[in-house]
Amino acid sequence: MARRKGKKSATVVIAHKILVIAYHILKTGSPYNDLGTDYLETRKPISTEELMIRRLQKQGYIVTKDEVSA
Repeated sequence: MARRKGKKSATVVIAHKILVIAYHILKTGSPYNDLGTDYLETRKPISTEELMIRRLQKQGYIVTKDEVSA
């Protein structure tokens, strides 16, 4: 993240995330529960094929899926 936004902006983003976590902990009174590194992938699974199709479509390509028989 520091490469994309710069070191100072990345620091502010991380500080904001920590503040949001602290707020929710204080609001609910529950202990912190780390969701894990693969949380986003398991929460909303998407295949590699679908991801590549979306990337190509964002770049302006028209993509059609054809099954190839081996």
